[in-house]
Amino acid sequence: MQQFTEYPGPDHDDYANVLALNTAFIKATSDLKGPQRGRLAAAPFLLFSCRENDLEWWDKALAENRQSDLLAEPELRIPELRRLQTAALSFLWQLSRRNPYAARIISGASISWCAKITDLPLVTLLDRVGARGDLIVSRLSYAGAAGERLLSDGTSSRRNVCKSSHLSALQRLLTRTGVDHYTQLPAAACSMSGPMRVLDKKV
Repeated sequence: MQQFTEYPGPDHDDYANVLALNTAFIKATSDLKGPQRGRLAAAPFLLFSCRENDLEWWDKALAENRQSDLLAEPELRIPELRRLQTAALSFLWQLSRRNPYAARIISGASISWCAKITDLPLVTLLDRVGARGDLIVSRLSYAGAAGERLLSDGTSSRRNVCKSSHLSALQRLLTRTGVDHYTQLPAAACSMSGPMRVLDKKV
């Protein structure tokens, strides 16, 4: 893919991180077989969202003097997903500082979201939202053709079919506007149709 110097896209290392994060996410939330897991994880964007388009959520979550909400989501209790959440936030924070355009391609993040998270030191960001149980939401389980296509054609052994599904979902991600309407992960485990299984909610 041609790189434009004014808006450089993600580089090889960025995509390697996306693959690693996607692989960890699928492993923690599904029972897909190895080849299917690998093909789905190869999507050129994160298969989960950190609420990049819900700035109101982030305003409340990052408020320095926020009061405890009696109905607030519990902390994330699943170790695999907690590690994934920390890694994803760290990656997106670093990428947003270095190249917000690449962060948009990989996650659908807006420039204002990139500015919001990078206004804080990484340690502060992780301290305020790193353990929240309502941060990660799946891009696979929301109602609509794109999620269903990723779970079917996006795991296909036919390379062209698989790649077409990934690119179609990426286009939807980049052209979407407004607040994310993905299904929230129950206790940060996602509810997926088809070959996916639901993880038991940890209380």
